[in-house]
Amino acid sequence: MKDLANLFLRAKDWQLFLLLFVIPVVLEVSATGYIPASIRSWRELRPGGFVHIGLMFAGILCLVAWLWAVGSFLNPLQKPGVRLKLPFFRAALIYPPVYTIVFFAVFLTSGPPFQVVLPLHLLAIFCLLYSFYFVARSLVTVNKGKQVSFSDYAKVLVLLYFYPIGIWSIQPRINQLYAQNRNS
Repeated sequence: MKDLANLFLRAKDWQLFLLLFVIPVVLEVSATGYIPASIRSWRELRPGGFVHIGLMFAGILCLVAWLWAVGSFLNPLQKPGVRLKLPFFRAALIYPPVYTIVFFAVFLTSGPPFQVVLPLHLLAIFCLLYSFYFVARSLVTVNKGKQVSFSDYAKVLVLLYFYPIGIWSIQPRINQLYAQNRNS
């Protein structure tokens, strides 16, 4: 796991852009012919549909792995009094992929009621937003070396939320911090 994290921390911005954005978008566009517009059961998926769903899920896992690596790397670099809770961050990263698998498995077999799906879906969105918040705040806290306010990390948070654009300015900072930490 540590080798995978180091791979994400050393990766160049263009490499992450390809891995986290270009490849998933190409797969999504190419899956259009394989996945029916409305799916009522797993039996309606052709074999190519399963492959494309698996590859798209792998793209989601890559984003989660990148956030995990960055958050886990930045957290110990902060002063103990200003650190956010790492276990909550990790739980927030684990929930969306697990929810996605369970959602598709349950939704395509029985179709859960809206009252059940909505809170679980909102929780998944909250978890992703918290993960972006954790990484943004941690990055700015490490750079400034002190407690930061929302206005200090708001720009980084927006860049992370729109990661295909933000990766170009965030990953070089992470590369720099990783190189400094590795040398010391």
